Amino acid sequence: MPNKGKFIGSQDNLFVPDAPTIGTATAGDAQVSVAFTAPSDVGGDAVTLYGASVFLAGATINYRVSVGTGTLSTGGSGNVYFIDGIPTKELSLVKGFTYVFDQSDSSNSGHPLRFKDNGGSSYSTGVTASGTAGSASATVTLVLASDASEPSSYYCTSHGNGMGNTISLIEASASTDPLGAAQAGTTGSSSPITVTGLSNGTSYIAQVWAINDYGNGPLSAATSSFSPAAPRGVSGGGYDGSTSNVIQYITISSTGNATDFGDLTVARLHGAGAASSTRGVFTGGTFGGTTIDYVTVSSTGNATDFGDPANERTSGHGAFNNDTRAVIAGGHNSSTNALEYITIASTGNGTNFGNLSGQTTQNTAFSSTTRGIIAGGRHGGNRVDVIEYVTTASTGNVTDFGNLSAAKDATPSGSSNSTIGVIAGGESGSSSRVDDIEQITIASTGNATDFGNLLSASKNGNSGNCSSSTRGIFMGGEASSRQNVIQYVTFGSAGNATDFGDLLAATDRSSTLSNTNGGIA
Repeated sequence: MPNKGKFIGSQDNLFVPDAPTIGTATAGDAQVSVAFTAPSDVGGDAVTLYGASVFLAGATINYRVSVGTGTLSTGGSGNVYFIDGIPTKELSLVKGFTYVFDQSDSSNSGHPLRFKDNGGSSYSTGVTASGTAGSASATVTLVLASDASEPSSYYCTSHGNGMGNTISLIEASASTDPLGAAQAGTTGSSSPITVTGLSNGTSYIAQVWAINDYGNGPLSAATSSFSPAAPRGVSGGGYDGSTSNVIQYITISSTGNATDFGDLTVARLHGAGAASSTRGVFTGGTFGGTTIDYVTVSSTGNATDFGDPANERTSGHGAFNNDTRAVIAGGHNSSTNALEYITIASTGNGTNFGNLSGQTTQNTAFSSTTRGIIAGGRHGGNRVDVIEYVTTASTGNVTDFGNLSAAKDATPSGSSNSTIGVIAGGESGSSSRVDDIEQITIASTGNATDFGNLLSASKNGNSGNCSSSTRGIFMGGEASSRQNVIQYVTFGSAGNATDFGDLLAATDRSSTLSNTNGGIA
């Protein structure tokens, strides 16, 4: 444990806290949530805050090298290296980073730059020279390991140490920001800490530290690398004139038409979708009832086989998720009341979770980070208005939540953030399509209340939670005929749906998911 080196009452009490134990980094839209466990030894006083810093993962820093007259680092004058215009620059290099020294300037001719260790011997670990100094595209690349202890200097292989200078190897610190290494950071009182202002598509790592009245403790170990991404909604399969294997996607924060993503392993109709922050799964459906597919949501491409459900799900089931597991609810297999789950990060077959209150098909499902909701559907040939819930992380049977405003089936579309769930469309009464949207507060049992209306009455919508923290998305469905419209609502602001854009083709009964839905937050 670091200390301040002073004594109080003959005891060395001026200690800063130990480093926290790092947990998981969950990336979102231009942000990351960093989980950690508090240190067991908090030093000489209680922890008052925690800090989190985000660093580029394996960052590459480029130096422009030229040669001109200057003061040699060993004394006297002569030709020296100018690093980004500074003669014989003392370099502070961050462990874990990659440094590229550009020697393409013609003044470098005859002056190859290389490195030495502390004993004065040539250092070559992680060093790659390309081209001839002074010629186009000539570079020397130094890849530093995260635990590197060398090199200690740079020099000219033809003219010695004086042209270069010393190298200090440092680690990113909570108290210092070497070479702008920390891209962003913030403090918080407990785990997790959310760091904002990151660039989508960029690879980062995060570290945390504890703070007490005596100062900043040391940085924790780093998280695994992560890449923030704009919230993406994905639709797979459905019926567009024939049963489809098409996968398409939208960026939820930006209205516009869908873009081709790839293909499912098999055409699916009336399946369901669920996702973690990185991986989306498509479950069951007509022609795909005995299989599960997966995709990496941030990377377009064809789906890959995941495994098999424990029960054949030929159509009409719901699915919801947290960031770890997906739960499949009901479905048509002589109508089942079974709940089963998969661990999204690990391919494999479904495992029994528990049971619904009755055999239910054509339901809708969505979730918060802790609770999964199953609403409506058809049981025993009759529509139901039942809303039920489970705790997603704990297997078991459902508990009654409340009721919809009316009995509904024909797969209403469900969507949620971590607080609010909405149920849109479906079929009610005397087989009539409905355009109503109703809502529940997921953490509080009770009946659904009015939210607004869809752009048109619609049944056979999409099954799966496609949403961000602010928007719920509904893709396609069947109005007077199949529709290609994508529409959205804003959570927390009741009102009618707004046009978002169009699907690649008019489609109903597709499976949808997103990498920022209410189960992930």
